[in-house]
Amino acid sequence: MRRAFIAAVLLPALALPAAADDDWHPYANPRFGYTVDIPPGFELRQEPDNGDGASFLSDDNGATLMVFGTHPPDGDFETDVAERIGYEKQDDWRIIFSRITPAWASFSGARDNDIFYARAIALCDGSAAYFRLQYRKSKLTSFDGVISRMAEALRPSEGCQAAPE
Repeated sequence: MRRAFIAAVLLPALALPAAADDDWHPYANPRFGYTVDIPPGFELRQEPDNGDGASFLSDDNGATLMVFGTHPPDGDFETDVAERIGYEKQDDWRIIFSRITPAWASFSGARDNDIFYARAIALCDGSAAYFRLQYRKSKLTSFDGVISRMAEALRPSEGCQAAPE
């Protein structure tokens, strides 16, 4: 009887992470041809008229998320990523990680009490898709799973094959 009681209490608690997974919602950008999953709690803040992307805000923890597409000059994905890392440095971010390949790139930085993580993928027409998530250092470990899922979910839309690695 005691085991049945414990199981009845624990089973709903074990199901909570799965329910939270259902709260993710896709964001698709038809102009650039990419999709990414938006985490629970992030609400659309702005979507520019030109269709480049969108910005989201989490009221729970003050985190911000930008997703956007771009046309790198001459379709040079790796140079575009390197330039964006340079812009972050100009804004006083200390880059703590970067990896750039022909197909994807990831980089992150720290400044004061904040951290950002950015992920980019090359798209089939020479364009690129990015997301940039900024949050408080105190929330570092709570965003590990969010970043992993978003990095995996950032992908070209149907009909566009990812650039070879």
